[in-house]
Amino acid sequence: MTRHPRVLSIVRGADAGAARPVDPALDATSFAIADEIDLTVVLKDRGVELGIDRVCCEGTTLSGLAVPAAEPGLDLRGLIASGVRVHAVREDLAARGIEPTALVAGIEPVAEAKLAALILAHDVTLTTSC
Repeated sequence: MTRHPRVLSIVRGADAGAARPVDPALDATSFAIADEIDLTVVLKDRGVELGIDRVCCEGTTLSGLAVPAAEPGLDLRGLIASGVRVHAVREDLAARGIEPTALVAGIEPVAEAKLAALILAHDVTLTTSC
């Protein structure tokens, strides 16, 4: 049996209210759905804001052009549904006053002290800052 490469994607930035259909950091990790890799996503620093359930920017028009609604939770739900593990750093949540219960279902809080073990347990670590 072939073992799939283990990839850890740490998302450190967020622009949860950006007027675009997907968050580029989350979109960049979605290749795991189509590729044969074992992906884990960690939301860290401002990235934890992407994990808040129902954060969105309503669709609108700008200079006559349609600007799509943005809802990072949709991206995260898709990743979680495809088997991707998603964590949010507990200390970063607390620093922003975000309760774990406010997160998209399936996101697991993780202690900052556990990040080193996560990094060591993966073959590749990607870090994205927006």
